[in-house]
Amino acid sequence: MRCEQCKRKIRGEPYVSVTGRRLCGRCGARLQGRTAGALGGFGRGGRRATGGWYARARRAMGKKD
Repeated sequence: MRCEQCKRKIRGEPYVSVTGRRLCGRCGARLQGRTAGALGGFGRGGRRATGGWYARARRAMGKKD
């Protein structure tokens, strides 16, 4: 099975988004981070894109993509 975002081969369980897309761990982590940033802005202009730091935090904790 391949990730619907980056087309890499998925090893293990895929991350399934709310819309049903099957993503690899890396793309799933980025999607979760971006979603958290959008929700944290409460609809105002102060939204933060958190996908990048979330992925770096996962790598720093030793979690594989």
